[in-house]
Amino acid sequence: MAKLIKIAHNKCICPTCDGNGYLRIATGDTSKDFRENSKVHQCWDCESSGELTIEEPSLEDLKISSRLQ
Repeated sequence: MAKLIKIAHNKCICPTCDGNGYLRIATGDTSKDFRENSKVHQCWDCESSGELTIEEPSLEDLKISSRLQ
């Protein structure tokens, strides 16, 4: 029977949106009121989830990459 290799899946807070899932981007003069002169955009790095998934490579991936060197 073959061994099953488990890949660790970890999550971290998205540094772009600070875990909110959206960003407020300035569109004009923000010296008076930032909310009136800005638009809300969905985060493009985490796809509005607020978390990034970090996948560690499996042993097979590490063996293949070590052969390439």
